[in-house]
This record gives sequence, C-alpha cells and structure tokens, in this order.
Amino acid sequence: MKRFLFALSMCFLFTSCATILKKKTYNLHILSNESNAKLKVYDSIYNLPNKIKVTRSKHDLDLTLIRDSLDVHYVIKTSPNPTFLYLNLIGAHFAPLNYAVDFTNEKRFYYGKEVYLNTNDTLRIIVPPATKYYTDFFAETYPKNKNAINLVASLPYVNAFYLKPQGFGTKSNVGFFGISAGIEYFYEPKKYVSFKVSASTDLFVPFPAPVDYDGEYETMGSFNFALTDNIKINRFSIGYGLNYAFNTYNFMDNSDYENEIKITRKSQSFGLSTDVYFQFGRYFFVGVVYKPSLYQIQPKSEFTYEHLVSLDFAFKFPVRK
Repeated sequence: MKRFLFALSMCFLFTSCATILKKKTYNLHILSNESNAKLKVYDSIYNLPNKIKVTRSKHDLDLTLIRDSLDVHYVIKTSPNPTFLYLNLIGAHFAPLNYAVDFTNEKRFYYGKEVYLNTNDTLRIIVPPATKYYTDFFAETYPKNKNAINLVASLPYVNAFYLKPQGFGTKSNVGFFGISAGIEYFYEPKKYVSFKVSASTDLFVPFPAPVDYDGEYETMGSFNFALTDNIKINRFSIGYGLNYAFNTYNFMDNSDYENEIKITRKSQSFGLSTDVYFQFGRYFFVGVVYKPSLYQIQPKSEFTYEHLVSLDFAFKFPVRK
C-alpha cells in the first residue's frame, strides 16, 4: 500500500503546472498612444499607462479606452498561458494527469503580459502570442504515406499490475519504469500494423536506482509481445490486437539475513492489447496501453484474468517515408 500511495503521489506531484504555479489574478500592463487617455475595465476606470489586476477566465476581456472626443472599445482574446502550454508538455513525462487537472481550472488562461492600445489601428481585437502557438499546435496533424515504416522506442513509465500468482491469491501494485521497442508499417495513410516487445516493472522510485527493502516485500514485472492494428485520427492513434505476456511475481523476506526467503511465480498468457496515443511532436507520443491477459498457458492451462496498464512515452523514428 505504501508503494502504491508513493507512486500515486508522484503522479500528482508533477501535475497541473498552471493550477499550482499561477494565481487566479495577475497584473496586465496596458499602454496607449493617447497620452491623456483613461481605461475602463470591470466597471473601474484607470489612468494609463498602468498595471491593472485582471482575473484569468475562459471569456474574452472587454476594454474601453476613454478619450475626450470618442470612446474606443477593445477585446482581448483569452488564451492558454505559456505555463499551461510548455511546462505541462515538459512534465508529461512524469504527470499523466497534468492536462486533465489544468483543463478544469481557469488559471490556464491569460490575456498576455502587455497590451498596447493604438487608436490608429482599425483592428480592435487583440490576440495574445500564445494563442497562435496553441492553434498551430492542434492544426499540425503529421500525415503519413502508404508503405511508411517507423522504428519505435518507448518508456512504459508508470505501470499498474494486476496478477494472480499461484498460491498467493490476487496481487496488485503500481510502480515505475520499463523499456519497449517495435516497428510500425502503414498499409494505408491512416492505418498501420505495429509489433512491439516490452518489459515493465513496478520499481518503487521513478528512475532506475538501487533500492534496499527491509522485511517482507513484493515485486512484479511483465515481458510482452504485442501485435496490433491501428488507426490514425489527426494527432490520435488507436490500436487493438493480441498480446502474449510473461508475468513474474516475487515474494521476498530478508528480515533474517541468514535465512532469506525468495519465492517466484511465473506465468505465460494470451490476451489482448489496446492503446491510445496522442502525438505531441513529429517524433514524440504519449499514450495509455492496456494489456489484459485472458487465457493462461503456464503453469497450467485455464481462463484467468490479469492485466498491465502503462503510461507510455514513445519516440517514433521514420526509416521509410
């Protein structure tokens, strides 16, 4: 249970960058080419230039520039702030929940850091710089050609095990780290077959390091072969197919150094493999992989359910475009 709580806390620790780092309000620096102009924001009037406290929101911000002759109305488009765009993207290696958490909080928005109101401009709609990046990010879909081939290297970083080792009942745990390699072949521009070999562990710490355990403890691991058919939908890809798993459960007790106990249970099973990936860049993907084992071959033939669920960070390198 302690290992599960630690793994879960690590996921949340690195999550929701905008939610943790940003306040609900911030100071927006506003300037104008009109030397004696005033500005109306939220029913309050300010002299310009000024730093005005604004509230982050999914709604656009209305401004009115007040002059002697004519009032000018402006709209600042709301935009995802750079913390949401960039830090969450970097933190995706450690935080599968970061985007989900931030998408529920309006702290992810902003109106830029500085706004210049020029009364000579005919365009009165102001777009913060992050909006263009945000639009371009989702507009790029990275199309593929028929007969293209990718080599795949990935890191099953967070792994959730559900095993039934003989004589030990049902065991489950969440841990870190693994490695995977494979190949993809596009038989249509939006359809491809994939073959992957992967090894996953429930390492207690979120990086490869020697770990000392005292007393009784358990470890789990899985070695898998997966063959899937996949469909590409813009930046998403969805796979479904077959999986063959070599699952391992270890029970150890080193409380008595001279009589250390180690019990290992291994099994081989046929099952399914499903996955969903999102493409963040030309080569980088993040996905969730679900591998249920349904029919056990060893140590005895029987229908039994086990599974491995992994948060996977994948790099795909084209060898034929």
